[in-house]
Amino acid sequence: MARRGQGMARRRRPRTPWWQRVSWGRLGRTLGGTGLLVALAGTVWTLTGYLDRVDTLPVERVTVEGELRHLPRETVQEVVSAHLPAGFFTLDLAAVRRDLEALPWIRNASVERVWPDGVRLRVDEQVPVARWGDAAVLNQYGEPFRPGAGTLPPGLPALEGPPGRERVLMERLLAVQARLADVGLEVAGLTEDARRSWTVYLADGSRVLMGRGMDPARLDRLVRMYPRLRAYREAPIRRIDMRYANGIAVAWVPAGVEG
Repeated sequence: MARRGQGMARRRRPRTPWWQRVSWGRLGRTLGGTGLLVALAGTVWTLTGYLDRVDTLPVERVTVEGELRHLPRETVQEVVSAHLPAGFFTLDLAAVRRDLEALPWIRNASVERVWPDGVRLRVDEQVPVARWGDAAVLNQYGEPFRPGAGTLPPGLPALEGPPGRERVLMERLLAVQARLADVGLEVAGLTEDARRSWTVYLADGSRVLMGRGMDPARLDRLVRMYPRLRAYREAPIRRIDMRYANGIAVAWVPAGVEG
């Protein structure tokens, strides 16, 4: 027992003071790194505040890309100019794009910064295919838009039908135009009623009653028979009724009556 007590007494060692246990070199490096980070953060904060100032880097150049046939480029420039006082770094690109796409003739727009002092705009203008009702226009995708007064190009065919049928009637119009062009007929418009019965209006003032549904056989029959109708009688045609299974009915304009 005495030996065991003596062994335990020999294993006891005095504790080293805490200031001797500290790695002063590591602590110095840590504090130095922390100070560097604080200094860098302060520099970044100062730099950010400087760049956010409008007079630090103003926008000097605006480039507009995309073909514009109906919308003046000056109109696009005016919309963008309202945002330029914000400066290069603080310019709200999303707001510029939103204001551009609010213009009736612009379907899509993108805006990006060009270092060091420029802004690039890419715009896709609406392509008018036909008039829809009294004030709207359909683009190449059958989407309606409402251009400003006086900007509507002349000579567009007119479409009219129930709401939600814009794309269907536009595709039908394109198909009818292509088919009737084979016999020299120009389509001025197309209408569809609530029963889905549709009528083609020709540029010469005549109309073609097509009945319900898009039956290519009726168009083929009209294309085959129209030259015979013109050869049979020189008087203007008022109406062609294609709603028969195996034939057509034709009404001519009476002599001495216009249209």
